[in-house]
Amino acid sequence: MNWYKISKKDEVELTGIIKQQDDGFVYVDVSNDIIHGMFRLVDEEGIEEPPYFDKDGIGAHISFMTADEVKDLDIEEIGQSVSFKFEDIKSTNPKGWADMNRVWFIELEAPELKEIRKKYNLPSTYDGRGHHFHITIAVRPKK
Repeated sequence: MNWYKISKKDEVELTGIIKQQDDGFVYVDVSNDIIHGMFRLVDEEGIEEPPYFDKDGIGAHISFMTADEVKDLDIEEIGQSVSFKFEDIKSTNPKGWADMNRVWFIELEAPELKEIRKKYNLPSTYDGRGHHFHITIAVRPKK
């Protein structure tokens, strides 16, 4: 999907707050309205919103640092606001999410997140596998 046809994405800068779960996972908490609003742009059969909204879910978020990456680190930026911009909407067959057949996500431009990761001597991308920072907006579960 070509995001440029949808809006003037370069003019929209959004923010979120860096948070950490008890297991160490670090993420950027963003408005659930991002998923609720962007979900409508995915015109596919059998899709659902991501399963992030139950009582234990963290809601809409940007995965930022794995628990393994921060095992011996004290992340000073917890609670800090960071900004990001939307790039493109993409989809993939996720290798690391066994319950899902396909996922749709918004790739993000997030230079602040890259800089913070570099500060802690981590690769500039989440978990070092070259994944762009993103927000998952839709899923198609396996039947």
